[in-house]
Amino acid sequence: MAVKDKKMKKIAREKSGKAQSELIPEDEPVTTVLETKIGAVFLFILSCAIYFVTMFPGLPMGDSGEFMVTAIDFGVAHPPGYPLFTTMSYLAIKLVPFGTPAWRVSLLSVLFGALFNVTVYYVISLVGKNSVVGIMTAGWIGFSRLFWMWSIQGEIFSLNNFFCAYIMLRAYYFESCSKENILHEARMSALTCGLSLSNQHTSVLFIIPFALRVAYRVLVIEHKSIKDAFNIALYGIGGMAWYLQMPISHFLFTPRVTWGDFGSISTFLKHMLRLDYGSSFKLVAGDTEGTFVSNFVAFVKDSSAELSVLPWAFGLFLFYTITTNVSHNLFKTTVKMFLAMMGCYFAVFCSLANIENPVGLSRGVLERFWMQPSIGLVILGGIGLCKLLTFLSEKVHPLLKNKYIQLALAILVISVQIKSNYEENDESDNWYAYHYAQSILPHLPENSVMLTGGDLPTNVFRYHTICEQMRPDVRVLDMQFMAADWFRDVLAPTTFAGIEIPGVYRPYKTSQLKKGQYNLKGFLDANIDKHAIFVCNSVRKDELSDYEKYYMKIPYRTCKRFVKKSDVVNPAELVETTPDTVLDEWPMPDIRKYEDRTWEHALKVAYLNSLSEKGTLMWQEAVAHKNSNNLSASNQRYLLEHGALLHAKGVQQIESAIAEGRLEEDDWQHVYTIMAKNMGHFCMILHTMVTEEGNETRRLELEECGRKYWQIYVDWAGILRDKSEIALVNELRKYLALKSFKNLRFNI
Repeated sequence: MAVKDKKMKKIAREKSGKAQSELIPEDEPVTTVLETKIGAVFLFILSCAIYFVTMFPGLPMGDSGEFMVTAIDFGVAHPPGYPLFTTMSYLAIKLVPFGTPAWRVSLLSVLFGALFNVTVYYVISLVGKNSVVGIMTAGWIGFSRLFWMWSIQGEIFSLNNFFCAYIMLRAYYFESCSKENILHEARMSALTCGLSLSNQHTSVLFIIPFALRVAYRVLVIEHKSIKDAFNIALYGIGGMAWYLQMPISHFLFTPRVTWGDFGSISTFLKHMLRLDYGSSFKLVAGDTEGTFVSNFVAFVKDSSAELSVLPWAFGLFLFYTITTNVSHNLFKTTVKMFLAMMGCYFAVFCSLANIENPVGLSRGVLERFWMQPSIGLVILGGIGLCKLLTFLSEKVHPLLKNKYIQLALAILVISVQIKSNYEENDESDNWYAYHYAQSILPHLPENSVMLTGGDLPTNVFRYHTICEQMRPDVRVLDMQFMAADWFRDVLAPTTFAGIEIPGVYRPYKTSQLKKGQYNLKGFLDANIDKHAIFVCNSVRKDELSDYEKYYMKIPYRTCKRFVKKSDVVNPAELVETTPDTVLDEWPMPDIRKYEDRTWEHALKVAYLNSLSEKGTLMWQEAVAHKNSNNLSASNQRYLLEHGALLHAKGVQQIESAIAEGRLEEDDWQHVYTIMAKNMGHFCMILHTMVTEEGNETRRLELEECGRKYWQIYVDWAGILRDKSEIALVNELRKYLALKSFKNLRFNI
């Protein structure tokens, strides 16, 4: 009996609490319906204007180039394919009559970035009943560094941000709709979710709790039929019908770049589900793993740095309001739905995202995926601010709810946010990708083949050759594509016609290859006499073939050219036949604007590294042929002198860039230190040669040169963290302590 009494009392309390909460009235809207609409129009125009004047004029680096080269021919991008964005980009390229293809696609991102801001505004205005706070919050997130950056370049994230905010808006509409409209709202919600999944797979983590809530209310609370539920599901499937773009592309188009063979259901599903990456939420292929705690802590830190701690503080106040009896039921269920969406995202993504301790570019990759939970965080924070202002107006002073005071605060907040992030996000003069393409493409021999690895050279060079017809005769061959089983049948006969593909590429030793497989040596053997072949970035790290026995890589501006070793009769000829890298030819990305997580920073490092490569080759050839009949003493000296000259130019360019503020310490330390060491060696070996010739003036100049650069190397060598360098540093310290090097002999 005691147990039964407790249950009865519990039920009575629940009924009493429910009755009380139902009696709590909704907050009165701060603004009228007309004022809310005017605010939406103002926010949309402001967002479009700011984004438009700061958008990329040409190609942004990263995945943008891939999306554009696939879209221009209606091809398929990397898994899961992004068919909705690809189709929209295809239409933008074909229908917009002006601007580069990259500019036209970036225009799409501007549009959806503005729509995202308006959607956030409406969610807060409807749920929090305060459109002034809505416009302030939408401006705060929309003009933050991260969201602004992805709203001005041709990428999928601006569209994904819009869909995630719109899913939250549809959740409010669904919760607030009447019984008569519930099926209509459920269908529209399902369609929205299907469209969202056709753009970016991570939106499913917002969709899962929403779909469960829809199913529960439709089937359990409203007692609708299974047929009704099936009809709702069809709307979701209809939204995902954009994935038919992949087989349509395969059977009806001949794209110059596409990612896969979609002639079967199995290959279609493999691509759609990102099985090449191991799971739908792994960010990179491989066995690396992240942890929930490390990823969640990273989000808290990054979101606090990006958006401040205020959304967290306002969100905590909101949590207080829904756990106490101060909110009506519609408000509570909507907020709980938003919390469930964020909880689902954290539970799944933070557990599976496999970038551990992200630094540099990997940090930039990870932060893109923090935008989705940041949307939920800021919306909840905005709603919490609405509640806080209502609370303070009742407890402190009623003027705090005055819409004109709030509007003045909103204008101030948005103005400060725009001013704070404008310079960093102004990409209206960012032509770095174009200059990178110009650094090499116009200088290549006719019908050259460029082997590439990594997003930077692959996407930049491929975009400019295909989309902007800069040297369309040059074929850019991604070594990741070469290793795909579908490459030989899908792209080799069309895009790479005339290039012999001996089978399926595998980076194995020649003795380990099976029938129908080839390695880099096999590719070079089959094509070196037909095409000038270059490698940009580097050969695959797992390449095990013995190609280096037969071929050498000659630095060629920002790339390297493969040549047969047997064709290099006199290594000194390499000096005249390969162009130098000149740092001053290309605009150097601003160090104050582009951190190590950006592609512009990666490009800057590539430029710096290319400064030393040709001079290093001169050194290597002088060493390799010191006792060879191919290299006379005069040619050996010529190589050393020219190598020293190239290093001296490189060091001078770095020092000039440092003095002008175009480089910072982290950029130049490693390259500068290595070049200083090499310069010291060059100078001291030449010092020995001129000492034997009796040229005292030149000997003293070279001794001073050796001292200068060895001292730089000794001072900075600690940053290399290479144990093999310690012995050399200690030896050089002994030399530097000597008054004269006159009696010392330095050999190659």
